[in-house]
Amino acid sequence: MKTHFRFPFLLFFLLFSLVNCENESSPRTPKKEKKRIAFSEEFKDLLVFEKYVKKIDENKKLAKIQGLIYMDSEGNTNEASAWLDPNMNIVKIKQVEILTSGKKYERTFYFCEGLKTISQQIISHYELKKPYFIEERSYYSTIGSVIATIQRYAKQEDVSLAELSVGEKHDCPHRIALDLIKRTGEFETRFRGFDEAFGRNFIVLGTEDQSTTLAFNVESPLLKQLKRSEKSFKNTYLEVEFSPITEPDGFTFQALVNLSLAKNEKR
Repeated sequence: MKTHFRFPFLLFFLLFSLVNCENESSPRTPKKEKKRIAFSEEFKDLLVFEKYVKKIDENKKLAKIQGLIYMDSEGNTNEASAWLDPNMNIVKIKQVEILTSGKKYERTFYFCEGLKTISQQIISHYELKKPYFIEERSYYSTIGSVIATIQRYAKQEDVSLAELSVGEKHDCPHRIALDLIKRTGEFETRFRGFDEAFGRNFIVLGTEDQSTTLAFNVESPLLKQLKRSEKSFKNTYLEVEFSPITEPDGFTFQALVNLSLAKNEKR
């Protein structure tokens, strides 16, 4: 029995393989200066938060965890990456959500001793006639409440060129980003079936709401077992290791490295 996911599966790879192209014939424009994040006297204490962001972003010793890319039934994709300190504590998560409507959400969360301290959300709306871009930065107290939110709006993609202003306090939730990293909630890696595309074989994992695909060349004993009994193994929780692959032509996919039954799954 073969489970087919043709339309969303192909759409997944169309979105996943997009690359930014630069027209070499276009004239070079003068480099514009990014607007420095400056705070009024009322919010001057927020400078310490930005210093922490700079410290995390420039720390080359942090370990990076690349999350799986998931897709829902409508073709919207969601992924996240996390950075860990030497004590294996998450200090930063970046989540990218791309909607088929033309909107893109890039959310970055910074943590200190397990507490969310800063969230940044950049919303890109790629309308053909009137594209617009918004950035929101929120700062949090030790009890999780929002101290302040600053924002900026631009018509060009580099929103950092725009001026910042104080906006309404806005919490940017990080639960989905954390679920993506931990593969929990609707992002569990449960067996959904197999598919074929672009001359490759793929295993499909996920839940009723979200799925992800991984290419494989060699059939391990577990893969052979799953193929023989797809129906009986459906929704079985699997542990997975993978590697993102980008080929010379720009085609990108997730390659299966290792697959095993989760510890709480007995067969």
